[in-house]
Amino acid sequence: MEVTRQLLTERAGKTGLARIQLTFCWDSQRLRLGAGQKCLPKDWDAKRELLKAKTGAAGTHVDTVNRVLDTYAEAAHAAYHEAQLSGQRLNPAAMKAAILGHYARLGQEQAGLLPIPAPPAPTPPSFTDYYHQWLGEQSRRTNLRTGQRLSKTYLDSLANSLSVFQAFAAATQHELSLAGMNKTFYQQFQEYFFEQRGQGLNTFGKHIRALKNFLGWCEENDLAVSPKFHKFEAPDQATGADALTQRELLAIAGVDFYTEHARTLVRQHYERLDAAAADTPRRRGQRRSQVDEYRILERLRSLERARDKFLQCAYLALRISDANKLAPRHLDYAHHVVRIKAGKTQLPCVVPFLDDDVFRPVALIEKYRSLGLDTCLPVGTGLDDYLPTVAQLAGLTRIALTSKVGRKTFVTLKLAQGVPRTTVMQATGHRTESSFNRYVGIDEAELVETYRKTARQVAKKGGNSVSTSTQQEAA
Repeated sequence: MEVTRQLLTERAGKTGLARIQLTFCWDSQRLRLGAGQKCLPKDWDAKRELLKAKTGAAGTHVDTVNRVLDTYAEAAHAAYHEAQLSGQRLNPAAMKAAILGHYARLGQEQAGLLPIPAPPAPTPPSFTDYYHQWLGEQSRRTNLRTGQRLSKTYLDSLANSLSVFQAFAAATQHELSLAGMNKTFYQQFQEYFFEQRGQGLNTFGKHIRALKNFLGWCEENDLAVSPKFHKFEAPDQATGADALTQRELLAIAGVDFYTEHARTLVRQHYERLDAAAADTPRRRGQRRSQVDEYRILERLRSLERARDKFLQCAYLALRISDANKLAPRHLDYAHHVVRIKAGKTQLPCVVPFLDDDVFRPVALIEKYRSLGLDTCLPVGTGLDDYLPTVAQLAGLTRIALTSKVGRKTFVTLKLAQGVPRTTVMQATGHRTESSFNRYVGIDEAELVETYRKTARQVAKKGGNSVSTSTQQEAA
């Protein structure tokens, strides 16, 4: 426990008096508390964090204020020591109550200090309290592999897991507790999750992994947690990723945004906006109609740039965040590769920078070279608002077109082209097979065609055609 005092001079009142604040730090937590005392900045000893000594009546006031500050420090150390002896890990609210309680008892023993009524005994932290404390530590944690803080998406996922466990407790009347994390809890949560929520196996596994990480943290901090949680199974079932076929990728690349069909589609989009706004009051300066030739042309340009940003992700296996950062300095024309460090994992990626019949990254980047941008392509925002229209123009209905599909398409098509998995993993920046497999999509038609090509090659080496071999087997 560390106690420091600060004079809040920036909040001094009209009389020049500034409030004295106490800051308590323990176990990576912090609590700020007003001391209820004030002084002039000239009377504050910043080095000793006390009022400067004086004589006479002023000295009596100084002694009283300093005694209050020292008593708060003594109360904090006593509260922390008491919590350690009882095996408790106090959160800021519980520590505040404990400090005020000890301060009240110490005040009754000292002359010149008015006793403060003892606050009610703090209730032991609950499962939820400890989970929030763990979340706070996770938000300050740095990934030692990347040197970066954990992403907001991951932290939101952990918070979502808590809300699921709370919903389970409310629906089943099963109290959440560290000691209750046993086989019975696991079975009841499993039944609730699949039967009442009707969600999938991988989502269940995600919540169980978050729970096990949290309970592991509790165990490390010597909290009374049931050891049975180590046996909780967190399933992780690989499923085929949403990826485009070669034909679909070529169709998207071949969309012409300046045809009458494209103009009609965009015009209908703005007409729907007009119809939706017909019943709402029009704001001052608001257009009477969204249907305007200039706006239609701007929308078409935006659609084209959104399509090209998607193609950039598909051609170079980039996440949208990395695609927006890709700059000419990352392009190695001499060796025909793109070298960039993945923003999410900080792992180096080496991506082929060559044009073929399907992937045309060089031509795509050359298209925007004349703009003289700092990045290879204009930065794309709100991409998923434009891609559904791009898919409609390309005649794509099999899957929803999003920015994530581009990177998965690169992986799937490169593997179908016969590129070794390790080489594709160098381009995507994946370190493990398990995480890489989540990006591999399955196109049954192309899979069967690959088998047919292999069968023809084998038959050709044996001196027979496929049909001949089949006839011999039938005979």
